[in-house]
Amino acid sequence: MKKMLLIVFMSGFFFLLSAQELILFAGFFDYQYYQDDLRIEKSEVTFLMQQNKETHFYWRRSRTYSAISYASLGISIISLVNINENLDPDGTINDYKISGYFLGLISAIVFSIKEHNHKKKAILKYNSFFDEPKTTSSVKVNRKIDGNGLGVSLTF
Repeated sequence: MKKMLLIVFMSGFFFLLSAQELILFAGFFDYQYYQDDLRIEKSEVTFLMQQNKETHFYWRRSRTYSAISYASLGISIISLVNINENLDPDGTINDYKISGYFLGLISAIVFSIKEHNHKKKAILKYNSFFDEPKTTSSVKVNRKIDGNGLGVSLTF
């Protein structure tokens, strides 16, 4: 009976443990977030990122880059529609008309990459809080070897 109670008591701790690490997967339209193999919503991730200054900084920056990326993509699409509607009389396209399209497309790609990198930084920083802390010793050992012998001093 005592062994059974001990086993139940010891195994109870395993149910209380959780890693709480976040995982980011790129979906078709948006990212998918998982915490301990359970899918969570973006609002929950935003709440978790607000718990720390550094993760909140990276997360907020990624949201800003996302907005800029979508705006640049919109400008690119509007420029393309404008090019098709306002062709020259001879049916050619001027270089300055198509430059808006390419500028919008390139900036959308660049800011989308920056958004993804900042999301990864925020999640990696959040996950680093669950790593085992590395202990450092506050005792400094000094050794001295000379003609008089061997000396060891401890500095606290």
